[in-house]
Amino acid sequence: MPSFRTRVLDALDIKKDHVRIPTFDTFPVPPIASAQLATASETTRVKCGTVYEPFAISQTIKKSNLGPTSKTDKLDLLAFVVGEDPGTTNTATVMGVNPLPDALNRNLTTNQANNADYTGIHYLGGLYDSTNEKLQSMRASSMVPKAHQSIEWYGTDGTAHTHKDWPSDRVEQAQKLQDDPYADSLYYHSTKLRFFLTGLDDVADNNKMGDAAANHRGSVRMLVLRPKLPKVHLRTNGSGNDFVISHDFMPNWDTELFYDRRHQLGGRLHRQINPQGHGASALANDNADAVTSFGITYINDVRELNVDIDPTSPTYGHSKPTRMKQIDNSTGTAVDGEHPGSFIETSDAKHAMTPFDLLTSRINTNKYAVLEDKVFTLDSLHHGAASHHVCNITVPYNKKVRFQGRKPTLATQVSENGTVTTLQQDSNADVLSDETFDEPLNLQSRPIVLFLSYNQRISAQVTGYTAISEC
Repeated sequence: MPSFRTRVLDALDIKKDHVRIPTFDTFPVPPIASAQLATASETTRVKCGTVYEPFAISQTIKKSNLGPTSKTDKLDLLAFVVGEDPGTTNTATVMGVNPLPDALNRNLTTNQANNADYTGIHYLGGLYDSTNEKLQSMRASSMVPKAHQSIEWYGTDGTAHTHKDWPSDRVEQAQKLQDDPYADSLYYHSTKLRFFLTGLDDVADNNKMGDAAANHRGSVRMLVLRPKLPKVHLRTNGSGNDFVISHDFMPNWDTELFYDRRHQLGGRLHRQINPQGHGASALANDNADAVTSFGITYINDVRELNVDIDPTSPTYGHSKPTRMKQIDNSTGTAVDGEHPGSFIETSDAKHAMTPFDLLTSRINTNKYAVLEDKVFTLDSLHHGAASHHVCNITVPYNKKVRFQGRKPTLATQVSENGTVTTLQQDSNADVLSDETFDEPLNLQSRPIVLFLSYNQRISAQVTGYTAISEC
């Protein structure tokens, strides 16, 4: 059934062009010959192969013993981020805040040693395509490609006659966008995805991990998440006649994905803190009852709070999500009232959650919106319907998405010997270039599709698209 917006436009005899931007359907994975074995370790990572494959395979991230005779359980992760590569703000010395997981880039080389380590986390693309001529022709600010122009082609200049009511001067463009922030916008309907999942481990083969697993019917939890943007507070500084913005930090995927009150700091959340004040870690038990958020691997630090105390910072007074550290209390003994922070803290502490703990943990809904959360099983031993599962996902947007027009012309940087070195955007240029700004301004966050597979690895084949129409 057509949407309400479509029916209204049809009733008014208004025709709006539309396009579907496809998502990626091939992904960087380990070489096929070693993919099954290479992704079975939770401690090491293998390099991606040299070609893109029409599937994505999960990566084992957790293993734990269940009892005698080497019975173990494990957890695999396979995740997809809609849109382009989100990257990461973490460096060796600075700990940033990452609302999205660090997805694999698509810059494969013919030398496998130069490729990224495989993590099972991919980005899907599909939100915008700068090379799509039809999408470009729908933008109010863009130059109409040759194939979409409605007049006769003259000469070799493809931008001479484009019939676009858009200024060519940067000041006029700024005034136009100030008068109408939605002057350069597109209407985003939804992203539709289809995942075809297959269980890979076979318990009938003694060489496979599944033979030591608890069962051959693995549970898979599918989550569709979206990072929540913090609320922004704005006030006016009367003495300085300027504006002061205050807001919380963005959600941190590493430490704020889960918040489950069934798990306290004393226990598997921090392996150095015992639930009771006995044993070698008794000195670190003064906050064993604390409940904090955690991620796939790391714990959010609630002992130090990490409050931003810079009064000029927009995050002043808010706690920065930071990985909790390990505790080294070998340097001395504690005195009454002394907190674990008084001891020397070393590297980031990894929690000791079991695969079942992570599979069943609740999402931190203060930081991440849950669009869908369901559990199903895959039978990797037997063939037929039970060995496959199809997931149809719709991520709704239903909003006008703003863009910021065209970029200024390029300024030529000339070196001392007169050769051209680089071309950079000239923010002071009066004339606009033919290139547009393609990053959406008010598409607030990227959806994340997360699969957590219990006791078996899974393979996913993906198809999908984002429906976009002209405003």
